[in-house]
Amino acid sequence: MKYFIGCFLWSMMCMSALVANAQSACDKLFANGVKCQQTMTISSQRNAIGYFEKAKICYDSQAKKDLCDQQIKSCRNIITQLTRTEEAKKKESQTREPEGNDRNKAKNDLKPVRKNGEIKLSLDRTYIKFKGKGNEFQKVKVTCNYPDWEITKMPEWVNCSKNENNEIVIEVEKNPNDVERSAQLEVTCGDEVTTLTIIQEKFKKFILF
Repeated sequence: MKYFIGCFLWSMMCMSALVANAQSACDKLFANGVKCQQTMTISSQRNAIGYFEKAKICYDSQAKKDLCDQQIKSCRNIITQLTRTEEAKKKESQTREPEGNDRNKAKNDLKPVRKNGEIKLSLDRTYIKFKGKGNEFQKVKVTCNYPDWEITKMPEWVNCSKNENNEIVIEVEKNPNDVERSAQLEVTCGDEVTTLTIIQEKFKKFILF
């Protein structure tokens, strides 16, 4: 009898180790995706999408799968923005420059024009994570070549404000659910939009005996 109990306990320990290793492998794939995502090139964003797709297959948690989908969507938005930038540069290089004094005058008269100018908008991270208890603040840095960027979308359980340092101050309410939750916050300038994924852990209840 002791032999069978010992075998059973050993099997359970092995299964726990396998689950832990699998979860670690999934997180590693996700982390590699985030690392690639931080390099603003089309090839890096495509590599990031590949890692997030593999992580999505690897994860068992639906919340983690949804997070992978959100990161993939963010990468595709970045690819669209980078493609627009490359096309704008090609058009600019094909435009004939004015000659002589007209060229110098044109350079002196150049000013950023919102309607036709390129808008550069980015955040210093793609997602943030909060504990389930709420009443916790975090800041996200916004980089934009125009000062009138704004927060255009946020979940009901999130409070945000814009400070004088071009940062978004984010606070979340207590998570009343027994599961992790996530949502996206949108920052807009003109027709450019970038997103931040906000994740909140489930609230951990402590039972006193």
